[in-house]
Amino acid sequence: MTIPIPHRASGFVMGAANANVTIDVFVDLQCPHSKQAWPTLMSLVEHYKNQSVSLRTHLITLSNHRQAWDMSLGLFAFAQGDVERFYSFASFMYQNQEQFYNAEFKHKTHNDLQQLVADLAQQHAQINREAFIKRMADEDIYILARTPIRYAATRAVWATPTMFVNNGAKLPVNHRSPLEHWIALIDPLLSDEA
Repeated sequence: MTIPIPHRASGFVMGAANANVTIDVFVDLQCPHSKQAWPTLMSLVEHYKNQSVSLRTHLITLSNHRQAWDMSLGLFAFAQGDVERFYSFASFMYQNQEQFYNAEFKHKTHNDLQQLVADLAQQHAQINREAFIKRMADEDIYILARTPIRYAATRAVWATPTMFVNNGAKLPVNHRSPLEHWIALIDPLLSDEA
C-alpha cells in the first residue's frame, strides 16, 4: 500500500526555509531522550538565528508511548499550523512530561488524557476547552499527526530522537550532546558554503 499524499509536508521548520544547513529531528512527546535533546535543539536554533540553518521537527509516536498520540493531536490542534505556537507548546509539554508517562496513566481513562491535554493547553495559553477537545478529534488533525510517522518510515526512523543534518544520518551528536558539540558540527558546514 502506498502512502497517500499529505495535505502538507511533514514537520515544522524554524529558521531559513532555504537554509544551507538543515537539521531534521524526529521526536516523541513522551520520550525522555527527546525531552533531553529538546532544550539543546532550541538553543541551537537561537544560536544560528540569523544564519543559513534550519530545524525541521517531525512529531512521531512510538508504540510503547501510549499517551503520546493524544498529546500529539493536542499539539497539532493547538498549533493550527503556526510554527511559533508549535514550538512553544511542544516546549511546555516537555516541561510537563512526567504528567503523561505510562505509569501515571495506568488507571486513568482516555477522557482523563484528553482533559490533561486541555489542561496543559489552558495553562499555556487561553483556549476554549470544549472547542479545543473537539478540534483534537477533527480529521485534518488526525492526518497531520499521522503524516510524520509515515514520513519517518520512508527514512527508516524507528526510534526517537533521530536526527539528520543535511540528510546525513551518521552524526557525531546525539540527545546527550551539549550545544558546543552541535556548533562544532555545524560551523564547518557553514564555512564550506562560502
